[in-house]
Amino acid sequence: MGSPSAASHGGHRPWQGLLITASLLTFWDPPSTVQFTIEALPSSAAEGKDVLLLACNISETIQAYYWHKGKTAEGSPLIAGYITDIQANIPGAAYSGRETVYPNGSLLFQNITLEDAGSYTLRTINASYDSDQATGQLHVHQNNVPGLPVGAVAGIVTGVLVGVALVAALVCLLLLSRTGRTSIQRDLREQPPPASTPGHGPSHRSTFSAPLPSTRTASRIYEELLYSDANIYCQIDHKADVVS
Repeated sequence: MGSPSAASHGGHRPWQGLLITASLLTFWDPPSTVQFTIEALPSSAAEGKDVLLLACNISETIQAYYWHKGKTAEGSPLIAGYITDIQANIPGAAYSGRETVYPNGSLLFQNITLEDAGSYTLRTINASYDSDQATGQLHVHQNNVPGLPVGAVAGIVTGVLVGVALVAALVCLLLLSRTGRTSIQRDLREQPPPASTPGHGPSHRSTFSAPLPSTRTASRIYEELLYSDANIYCQIDHKADVVS
């Protein structure tokens, strides 16, 4: 019968293999592959604005980028591509002239429209000719008042229209009132004055209809009065002399 010490040195214990495996896992870290993603900046844009579909976590070994309009690159129309070696954009069938692909793989949309909303897929090819792809979403809304929903905008517009209608009605009433007063005053001016009756006060027309004397007649009457006064004075003076 062998000794326990000999069995321990000559045999293989299971826990020793576990220790060796644990040591290998500790010192060996397999390379991890990070999937790149697509992010829209801004996430929702109004018509006429610019939007950047940013490619995140892109590898430095990428040789070409291809943007497609759709949820996958297969069967979707090509918008544009970018070749890193020649640093050039290659337009595709879905290219509208408003798209630009940058050297980091990001896609810029200029002056977006409602028709631009949807899914966009970026397909990459690295130096080993391996292909990968990721999809992002482009959201576009109508160009309304910032920070206000459509219902609030409609309410504001309705309130403004009602206010304008009320002001217009008030102006019409004022014009009609002024026109009525003017008509009444004109009618009063056009009516002839009432004729005076005896015993009821004077009328607007004078009852004395005799013509006034002319300037020459008045002068002659004045001379005759002076002459008469002079004769009377002379007679009075002559009587005074006789008495004295």
